[in-house]
Amino acid sequence: MTPVGLFVLVYTFKLVLGTQEGFIVGGNYVHAITKFPHVAFLTTYRADSADEYICGSSILNQWILITAAHCLDDTAKAIASVGNVNREIGKLHRVASFKQHENWDTIRVNHDIALCRLKKPVLLGHTVKRVVMVKHPPKSRVADLAGWGATEENDYTETIQLKHTRQKLWNHKQCRKVFSRAPKGTICGGEARARGNYASKGDSGSGLLVDNKIIVGLVSFKDPSVSRSLVIYTDVPYFYDWVKRTAKLLRCS
Repeated sequence: MTPVGLFVLVYTFKLVLGTQEGFIVGGNYVHAITKFPHVAFLTTYRADSADEYICGSSILNQWILITAAHCLDDTAKAIASVGNVNREIGKLHRVASFKQHENWDTIRVNHDIALCRLKKPVLLGHTVKRVVMVKHPPKSRVADLAGWGATEENDYTETIQLKHTRQKLWNHKQCRKVFSRAPKGTICGGEARARGNYASKGDSGSGLLVDNKIIVGLVSFKDPSVSRSLVIYTDVPYFYDWVKRTAKLLRCS
């Protein structure tokens, strides 16, 4: 199985959605950031390369962003853009430090979760808000995903404007019936059969939200040999304790 990022074991959505990226294929453009004020566009840079890699992330609090661990592999510098549907004109914030999960496994693609601490805090308001993280989220059959990932996978078409789509939710047990290698601590979102609305390269790390505020997942990876539209998400509530502990350590560092 070849990782592609999203990771697309991924294309990986880095295309881990190709390494690390992902955009929403299908879906709809977002015309007002107030619909998804929690989103943050993340650009990362490697120490040995001039290349840029893109991912999504979500605002956990004024200082901390939550994203996928694979988005930060070998990262020397990262910059977040918040407060605008146009990723090029949002307010820029330098990432001061970050922490990938200690058990992040690039081969099995498990524990795909990380936190970023910003150099300066974001100013919360009408266009910039926090997600809500809970250990026991309400049961829901659908969730919302917003990101700047690829809008067309075959020709890899990008967009600078935020897009969103709704995703059918599958718990881990249901997910493993279709994708037997889904790691512990993951859920699935989307359809087993492609229907044109799903995360893609560049959407890695983007948050999956219930009630448009409670974060339940992070775009991690997919295996096109199983389904192009069924995406594996890191189960955020599963890592609730790790997130709380790590956010506190980063904030105090």
